[in-house]
Amino acid sequence: MIHDDLNWLLQSRLPESGQRNLADWLVSWRCLAEQHQEPATLALRGGFAADRLGWAFAAGYQAAMRAAFPGGGMTEAFCATESSGQKPRDLSTTLTCTAEGLVLEGAKSWSTFGTHCDNLLVVARDPATAQQAGRPVLRVIRVPVSAPGVTFRSQSPLPFISEVPHTAVTFAGVTLPDTALLPGDGYSDYLKPFRTIEDIHVTLAMLAHALREVRRVVGAGGESALLAELGVSIAAAASLTTAPPLAPSTHLLLETVQQQAMVLYGWVGERLVASGDAAAARWQRDTPIFQVAGKARALRAQRAREELGLT
Repeated sequence: MIHDDLNWLLQSRLPESGQRNLADWLVSWRCLAEQHQEPATLALRGGFAADRLGWAFAAGYQAAMRAAFPGGGMTEAFCATESSGQKPRDLSTTLTCTAEGLVLEGAKSWSTFGTHCDNLLVVARDPATAQQAGRPVLRVIRVPVSAPGVTFRSQSPLPFISEVPHTAVTFAGVTLPDTALLPGDGYSDYLKPFRTIEDIHVTLAMLAHALREVRRVVGAGGESALLAELGVSIAAAASLTTAPPLAPSTHLLLETVQQQAMVLYGWVGERLVASGDAAAARWQRDTPIFQVAGKARALRAQRAREELGLT
């Protein structure tokens, strides 16, 4: 699969139409998702189709949602973070079983895409179950954004990838059927592995976008060495999509892949600036996205080295 995708990235015609706003991107994403099922392919092709880093991130994020939560809607968001944080002990949103069904109460401070999603995957406490390993028991439930009791509150755009909206969301007596509850433990099966799954797929999408930008600016036959470097990093990142997301070896390899990607992003930015391309300023504006959650990733990699006996 990755060999076919790489050939396509290197040889296919560059997209002609721009994605001027979220509506444009959603149309593009829907067309892509109707043609491809594999999350890694969606991340790569979505990143390549993007005309800016924001839409590349959007494609990678939605591909990660499909990898972590298969069988959902066209666009979905994972809602874990609350005003107090996103560790299990920080979460106060609750999911209670009643005669009418499962009732969700609480608030999340962050939902990527907000009202533009079909569903939200919400992490909530199960107050009826005793704590496990000193932490509250968590569940994940799929909530349609149109469900009664779901209220969104707009947030100011981020200073980077500002095209991608995010909102706060409140759940007031949201009643859902048992079928909306995902199987398994909300922490170990979903919350803990999602960061790794998201990092892998967003990295794939952004590398594919970087490859597209090199091809667009330099033209056919130029920068073959840089394109090859991007291809190697894409292949390495793609190989991690089938690795266990909680394995220390996965975290160790992902750290190296992301460090290599950071170097490549810098090189691509230099090419855009040197060429005087109109996209250079936006690329520089959006590069802080590469640093998001950097401390958490560094801690994850350090724990992996310790578990593997490499420190």
